[in-house]
Amino acid sequence: MTRFPPVLTSPSGPGWETGGLVLDSPLMLAPLAGVTIPPVRLFYSRLGASATHTEMISCAGLLRTNRKTAAMLQVLPGEGPVIVQLFAGDPDTLSKGAETALAEGTLFRAAGINMACPMPKVLKKGAGARLLENPDTAFAMVKALTRFGFPVWPKIRKCPPGYPLTTEEFCRGLLDAGASLVCLHGRTPAQRYAGEADKDMVARIAEMFPGKICASGDIYSPGDISFYLDAGCSSVLLARGAVADPFLFARTLAFLGYDVHNIYGNPSPDFQILLLLDFGDSVSSLCGQRMAALFAKRILAGLFRGMAGVGGLRRAAASVSSWTDLRGIIEQSGEYFERREKYSGCTV
Repeated sequence: MTRFPPVLTSPSGPGWETGGLVLDSPLMLAPLAGVTIPPVRLFYSRLGASATHTEMISCAGLLRTNRKTAAMLQVLPGEGPVIVQLFAGDPDTLSKGAETALAEGTLFRAAGINMACPMPKVLKKGAGARLLENPDTAFAMVKALTRFGFPVWPKIRKCPPGYPLTTEEFCRGLLDAGASLVCLHGRTPAQRYAGEADKDMVARIAEMFPGKICASGDIYSPGDISFYLDAGCSSVLLARGAVADPFLFARTLAFLGYDVHNIYGNPSPDFQILLLLDFGDSVSSLCGQRMAALFAKRILAGLFRGMAGVGGLRRAAASVSSWTDLRGIIEQSGEYFERREKYSGCTV
């Protein structure tokens, strides 16, 4: 296991308050289905995420004691603050699932409720974005979760015309029900992940509810993040933008005036290789060789984007399916073993 220096070289004052938590910064990793497994969360914590989210976890699956679902509750040593995101179609199922997810001894710091997923398999269960059409159920779910004593963070989308409530009204109802923070994505359910997020709408809602809105949607640059924070958003969720550019956290922290360790602010190819090798080893230990190769290939594309030679590395990586084989390709591509003694900021 490699030890990496903290992204921030000095404390950021008293910390950043959002949603009932005090974090190092307002930048968090969003919940991403099929992506934010524990090694991925650890990876982004190291790269500057002040908090991370689990994948959305089915409360019905927890009630069935589904082994795969239960495994999604795992938190690795070294992870920063983790928020568990649950989904269900009714308050009773949510509450019973939360009894497992938020049991005594849990390492989670807050509880999210997915009211944003637009995918049919979730909608047909009355969960995800379907809850935007059933505000009374959504508000009852927030109330049900507050009894566990954790900050409650529902994640929603823009409510389009024809829905029972406007986005403003829906947010007010969630906050009145006891939500500590509303994570707001600027697309409607019908848009899914296409088109553009309505950033101006998110900004307007943030002005209406100071300190209570976490922004989500089309966040690809420090400027995008600054826009939301300047509008009054309490925090920001990085999703696809962070997958495309893993150093987006560090670049944005520097942009916002934080003291960022140079190894992250100006990463060398050698350091990026070290990060990728450690990441792949972590996934392999938890999920096996095949999954490690799949995740490492995905991270590789963003980690080395724009660098000369990355095309050849990606083509070579595409030809293998095990982490052992991919690791060998990555080591060879960077002459890792000959260069690693240069990494004065890291120890192996």
